[in-house]
Amino acid sequence: MLRIEPEQLDLTEFHELVTLGRARLAAGDWTQASELLRRALGLWRGPVLADVSDAGLTWPELAALQGIRLAVHEDCIQAELAMGRDRELIGELESLLEAEPTRERLVAQLMVVLYNCGRQPEALDRYRRTRDLLADRFGLEPGRDLRRLQRAILSHDPALALRLTAAPGGAADFPSPTGPRSEAAAPQPPRPRPAPAARAGDRGAGRAGTTDAPAAEHALRASWERVERRPASVVMVRARWTADGGTLAPERVDLAVKELTAGIRREMAPFGGHVRRAFGSVWLVVFGVPRAHEDDAERALRAALALRRHFEAPGPASGPATGTSATATRPVTHLVVGTGEVVVTYDDSAPEPVEVTGQVLDACHHLLLQVPRGELWAADSTVEAGGAGLGFAPVPGVPGVHRPAPSRPDGRGSSGHPAEPPFLERTHELNLLCGAYRDTVRRQLPHLVTVLGEPGIGKTRLIGEFAASLRDGTGPPTPRVLHAGTPAFDAHTPYEPLAGVVRAYTGIRAGAPAAVVLPALTGVVRGLFPHAATGPIVTALAACLGLPAPAASAQGPDGGAVPREEVLGALRQFLEEAAADRPLVVVLDDLHRAADFVRSFVEDLTVRLGPVALLLIAGARSELLHTRPSWGCAKRRSVLLHVAPLSTAATAAVIGAAAGRRHPTPADDRRAALADGNPLFAQAYARAADVGADPAAAHPPAVLAVAAAQLDGLDRTARSVLRDAAVVGGTLWRGAVAAVSRRDPEEVGRSLELLESRELLRRVRRSGVPGDVEYAFRYAVSRYVALAQLPGRVLVERHLRAADWAALLDVPRPGLLAFHYDRAIALAEADGTPVEAMERRAWEALVGASARAAAAGDDALAVSCLDHALDRCPPGEPERVWLVTHHHRIRDSLGTRAHRRHPAVTG
Repeated sequence: MLRIEPEQLDLTEFHELVTLGRARLAAGDWTQASELLRRALGLWRGPVLADVSDAGLTWPELAALQGIRLAVHEDCIQAELAMGRDRELIGELESLLEAEPTRERLVAQLMVVLYNCGRQPEALDRYRRTRDLLADRFGLEPGRDLRRLQRAILSHDPALALRLTAAPGGAADFPSPTGPRSEAAAPQPPRPRPAPAARAGDRGAGRAGTTDAPAAEHALRASWERVERRPASVVMVRARWTADGGTLAPERVDLAVKELTAGIRREMAPFGGHVRRAFGSVWLVVFGVPRAHEDDAERALRAALALRRHFEAPGPASGPATGTSATATRPVTHLVVGTGEVVVTYDDSAPEPVEVTGQVLDACHHLLLQVPRGELWAADSTVEAGGAGLGFAPVPGVPGVHRPAPSRPDGRGSSGHPAEPPFLERTHELNLLCGAYRDTVRRQLPHLVTVLGEPGIGKTRLIGEFAASLRDGTGPPTPRVLHAGTPAFDAHTPYEPLAGVVRAYTGIRAGAPAAVVLPALTGVVRGLFPHAATGPIVTALAACLGLPAPAASAQGPDGGAVPREEVLGALRQFLEEAAADRPLVVVLDDLHRAADFVRSFVEDLTVRLGPVALLLIAGARSELLHTRPSWGCAKRRSVLLHVAPLSTAATAAVIGAAAGRRHPTPADDRRAALADGNPLFAQAYARAADVGADPAAAHPPAVLAVAAAQLDGLDRTARSVLRDAAVVGGTLWRGAVAAVSRRDPEEVGRSLELLESRELLRRVRRSGVPGDVEYAFRYAVSRYVALAQLPGRVLVERHLRAADWAALLDVPRPGLLAFHYDRAIALAEADGTPVEAMERRAWEALVGASARAAAAGDDALAVSCLDHALDRCPPGEPERVWLVTHHHRIRDSLGTRAHRRHPAVTG
């Protein structure tokens, strides 16, 4: 008889991993749940006991295990859907449904994924197929939950943004079209347990607040992170339909609203807007939520202009005829664009917001009632932030509002940019680029130089100065310079910026019709390939430009799409022949925005081209290395060039030039400290009206937008840790951040190291708290933006946690302790919360710090603590008399000791 221990069975390990994974799923820890459940599923290597079952034996236990495996798969998919991996899971869900087509939970998950990916017809078709299959096989209708989900999709229920929030192994909690569940039936979050009291021996750096937080505390922290404040730009649309015979029938209005919703989603997709139905026939499109971009205001304005063109374009009416005598008309629309701060509420299981509120929405709705039919109005704040070059002009008689000027109705002008700053401290980088070009020409081999740097550091300016030096004709033969950028939004083709290179070489304008593009492209290709068949190359390059292939255009829809490999191969031949004719410099700006397959093509291009003089310059932000850390490694003729910040003197010179001053002022020194070597920031701060003691009042919108986009580029954990670090202060310590966030110190340490690598924090070589690691924010604006995203009630609690950490330090820091209590009290007062208990807690903590300092023999520090305590102890407090007496006694003792050490000298 064979005897083995349970832990030797992979089935036992499977059950243990499933139990742990479902526990993390119930706690809302989606990432850990996904990892554990994937590990459990990875133990399966086919059917259980395949050799026995193949012999003709069937056991009920085997069927039960297969059912458990399928349920675990559903739980794992639920966790990964909550992480936002919709598109990645479509294929897996469809594969599972091929084997289990009547599994309603899988069907529901696939329907929600398809709906959130903008594929509503496919989601409804999946429901229809499941209903037919259940009826044919079992004579049954779909379950109540699945029917409710189908109705929610048909009505575009906003609750669908909640995704699937079922308990592990249970049915999904689909949104109900009749409204939310009653309060009694709603699931309640776990009640947080109070943090354990600190022991007397737990003082000191790195120990305070580092006790492992209970699961309930993490759940509470997650609930706090569901609400955040952030700047956003919004487009509000109102539509009305009429008919010749009067009002439209409700069914036709319903159909028209659904078709218009689909049209708005289609028009907004290139600009990254989040479309929400506000109420009735009013739509809200939000930009900057859930992720901020530096150009959200411009995106909103351009999206509104695109919507207006869409509504004005001739075409069929939105409400088609349904057999009635009334003739449907195109909708009468009104559009408003605004910018302001909003409060966003999320659900743990979805990256999209479930609620957006703010005064800017009220202001836009008020304007929406005044906008004439068919017109677009934009608030001053939006036009100022992103309307440069779009042709907006003030609306006569309506203060604070702009509309598109008649001289430029399409709004396709280029965005305005500030004047170029002085080109300083870039001689070394410029010489490296010039040397790379000389080496390319001398050796007749392609080279790749990747110019990396943070936003606004001057990458584009450096490349532009290099290109200008080539056009001057000094040095090697003058090359042909092709410049192409990767647009942040509304790209014409996924092949950008490679398509831009083709357009630059051929002189084809972006967006030109096929009747213009194809003849020009054919002529250029025939000139480069005089002895080769050019048809396939023209076909592939036309596909690169986003046009239908010439062959497909002639043959009809059966021509098919050109495979990506053929397009990239044609691009490679095109560039090689162009460089063989004349030295070629190709500049690809903002490559970090390009599609991953485009970046792979660029990275491998120099090793796959023949011996030609082609210098490829890729400008990208440092985040390129965050997504592709091995970029350029082990590649021949590939160089990374990092653009460093300017010195303080050069930053001051940039500020002076932008402000039109020859000599710096004390305010310019403060501006230079805020800019910290970033030329874009320096110019923006130079135009700020005033930089006083409070730098928050001086942060220009352009700088705030860059900082917000950088923060939103972090993962959820790093972003949360950065916000907690901002609560601690401009200078922070790992132990303090761990205490504020109630996270494990090791996890906090890893996050702080990541933030340092992202150049958001700097490590201080000598820490002010012995035994702890000290950091400082590189930019004051980063801390300001991180703090601004936290609601006031969250800040109160976290400042109190920071104060608790400071109160337990071996060496008291009365200024830090007082700062956090003062901030907590001020925020609580602004929120209308009673603060008497908080004030008493503050001065008592300072008295305790004074006692520890006195016990350590540091009377000066003890007096400083008592000074802060007296400032915060109200006159009517009974203990104030004792506190004043104690304060005088220690001061007198300190003075006596000083007199004994340094006796007075008399004549």
